[in-house]
Amino acid sequence: MAATALALATTLLMGQSPLFVTIMSSVTVLFEQVGLCILFLLICFGFTSGIASIRKDNNLKKVCGTTIVWAVVSTFALVLLSVAVFTILPSKFPATSTTGNDSSFITSYPLSKFNGFQNLFPTNPLIILSFIQNFLLPLLLVTFVIGYFLKPDVEVIRPAYVVMNSFSELMFRLSRAFTSVSYFFVFFAAGYFFSNIYGEGSIFVAVRFLLMLCLGCLATILIVIPLLFSLFTGFKTNPYQLIYRSIASLAVGLFTGNILLSTVLNEPISRHNLGCQKRIGATTIPFYALIGRGGSAMIATLCTLGLLYSATGNVPESKIMLLIALSCSLMSFCSSIGIGEEVFLICVLSLRALHINVYGSEVSLLGLLPLLNGMGVMIDNLLAGMGSCYTSETLKVRINTSYQDIL
Repeated sequence: MAATALALATTLLMGQSPLFVTIMSSVTVLFEQVGLCILFLLICFGFTSGIASIRKDNNLKKVCGTTIVWAVVSTFALVLLSVAVFTILPSKFPATSTTGNDSSFITSYPLSKFNGFQNLFPTNPLIILSFIQNFLLPLLLVTFVIGYFLKPDVEVIRPAYVVMNSFSELMFRLSRAFTSVSYFFVFFAAGYFFSNIYGEGSIFVAVRFLLMLCLGCLATILIVIPLLFSLFTGFKTNPYQLIYRSIASLAVGLFTGNILLSTVLNEPISRHNLGCQKRIGATTIPFYALIGRGGSAMIATLCTLGLLYSATGNVPESKIMLLIALSCSLMSFCSSIGIGEEVFLICVLSLRALHINVYGSEVSLLGLLPLLNGMGVMIDNLLAGMGSCYTSETLKVRINTSYQDIL
């Protein structure tokens, strides 16, 4: 939080300096590249070892079941919240000078994302090192299969399991070290984030829309997610303590809008701050990066409703709002094909699925995408951490970590 405040103050003083923007963007890109390299190693060893360890105790069905249930229920709950927020404070999406201009790419944009499935498994596997954001699904599939058959149920497999588990512990130490110094990089990521918002300028003429977004995020973080978690766990754990201990990953998600980078922080945080077992965090959190996108669905619902309100001049009917919310929730389950553009992708897919024409105004989402996607990923991170805790509580393996031991 101190790094965020310092970045905001620095941006207000130097935000218009090209040198300032260059430095902030360069360090942020470096931060993301290092983090994605660590994520590749975490998935290769941590996810594989986690699946094998869970299978050893015959808990794979329970882990997968709780993960899917939490992802689905939380997503539908958050889109319904977004409908309620829009009903209370209906706001038009801020149409900028980009609205309607050069919107021809919208027609082919969704198809270009789904075309990636034609090359689901690259010819050269090492290309995943450079483009892990495009190959998260095949990487998880491969490591899942390896982990599934790595179950140490026979003597000849146990040495391989022990080696994989040791490398997993090494990767967790590496990610823990990365998380421990992340406050330094948060300053640069926040500075770059604020400079983008300041330079784009649209948000300053759309105070009502910004208030609606903030109201939705606050209601989600302080009311809906804690209530859902308490209901799922039988009110055994204080959810606000878990939220406080997840602030680091929430900040990185907000300022980078990158769910994969946030996953690198989320895994050690789930272990050291939230009290989840290593194998639970190593398996559930990458899985949530694929399907646990309730935050992105919520922000996309608000944006889609705002676009429709702006295009027609009338507040959409309740039936239309519920249809848009349902469409956004369904589209969010495949939004991981557009890492860094999830909110935009969900909005475009939902409008196409419902045959709603907003006259190219969806292009104006791009101007505010750092803010919109950042808000969505921030909530997605919280859902992933709370979902990991829910699974741990279900398996009765979660422990209470002392304040002195958290990252």
